[in-house]
Order: sequence, then C-alpha cells, then structure tokens
Amino acid sequence: MTILEKYPEDIPWDLNINHSNYKTIRWMLTKSDNVYTFTRSRLNDKYVYIQKNDGKREAFKEYEARFTYQRLFDEGYSLAAVS
Repeated sequence: MTILEKYPEDIPWDLNINHSNYKTIRWMLTKSDNVYTFTRSRLNDKYVYIQKNDGKREAFKEYEARFTYQRLFDEGYSLAAVS
C-alpha cells in the first residue's frame, strides 16, 4: 500500500511580498543544534537552495524543497526569517 503525502501549502516563500529584498530572505528551521536554511534562487524561481548548518548549500527543485520544508516543520523544527 502506498502512502500519499499531501502537497505542502502555505510555505513561507509562497507569500506575495512586494519588497525589493524578497529574493534575499532566508527562512531558517531550527531544532537544538540543527539549522536548515532555505533561500529562493535569484536566477530561477523554480529552485530553492537548502543548507544544513555550515554544510554545502545545494539547489533543489522548488517542489522537492516544499516537501523537505514541510517534513522538517512537522518534526518540530521552528521557523525564523532573516533578510
């Protein structure tokens, strides 16, 4: 039996912000010593960069980043935004 995961909605980067620095906002999910940082690509809205702690920042398709964000949030990570 396959378990279907609901498409994540209400992701922070979905907000329609009319701000010149919108593309520089970083959303951080934190839990104890782990920090995941999500940043939209400035060149292509179809990609989001994800970085864990001080590791390498990697580009993921926006669709994959949504599910990653939602799973971490569901695991108890807290959200913060930094511009």
